[in-house]
Amino acid sequence: MEFFHRPEDPGVGYWGPRSSAVDWCENNYTWTFYIAEFFNTITSLPAAFLSFYGLYLTYKYGYDKRFFVVNFLVGLVGIGSAAFHGTLLYTGQIMDELPMIYASLSILYAVLEMESDKRPVYKYLAPALLAYSVVFTAVYLYLPSFFIFFLIGYIIGILVLVYRCSLIYRNPATLTHQKVFIVLSVGFYIGGWLFFWIPEILFCDQIQAFNFHAWWHVTSSVGAFVMVLFTVFQRELHRGRKPQLNYNCILGVPVLPYVHIPSPKEKEEQAGNNSNEMVIGEVANSVSARKKKMSNFR
Repeated sequence: MEFFHRPEDPGVGYWGPRSSAVDWCENNYTWTFYIAEFFNTITSLPAAFLSFYGLYLTYKYGYDKRFFVVNFLVGLVGIGSAAFHGTLLYTGQIMDELPMIYASLSILYAVLEMESDKRPVYKYLAPALLAYSVVFTAVYLYLPSFFIFFLIGYIIGILVLVYRCSLIYRNPATLTHQKVFIVLSVGFYIGGWLFFWIPEILFCDQIQAFNFHAWWHVTSSVGAFVMVLFTVFQRELHRGRKPQLNYNCILGVPVLPYVHIPSPKEKEEQAGNNSNEMVIGEVANSVSARKKKMSNFR
């Protein structure tokens, strides 16, 4: 299937003729002989950077081990997307699309199993998702023209994830900033798909200069990052680790939020501060009571 392919594009560079089933709107090999779609390639890399950042935080703070898998797969999406757009080879397309399926399923699992303890909430969820991944991969590799079915399967997975997050949003116990994260994640991801991905497909000739697919990479990277952040906070909150939302600052501007887990020393200091506040409060109440007694005596 020559899906989204523009036969009139003659660009051929270092990687040779296109062998992927898809050729996006950006002209090929315009900026350099070594990268087929320059802007689509460089905007794929932030997803990989954010996932490596997530892996570092998972190791540093000891998040649930499932987030090693989630961040690793999201990172593969970024690397695979860069390989796909950079080469327009079928192998690059495989490196992009299969990790997209795996990453979306891993995030879905993390969301559905936020409140699991020693036993999973859904007993057969993990085996079912694994079986689906294996079957999907086998069919995908057997049918090179499987792109449209990949697209349908991927969209269904995202819609299920959005529905689950909407239930969490409506839960009165969900913290305000977590609700904000849900809105931001869904807004960036679905909004980018609606306002960048689809218009580029429909009106490529008219809007080609704006590189809408590259902007879709940016919005989807932000949406995925915020979704993982939201999931980590909810999971660590359930584990009773008292997560805190912190930010790294650059020139005084808060950027790159992360979930901070207080160390034992920080917990002791916080407990000590709370204890001091209680003592001060008791002393103040005692003084107030004495003054009131003296006033009554007079």
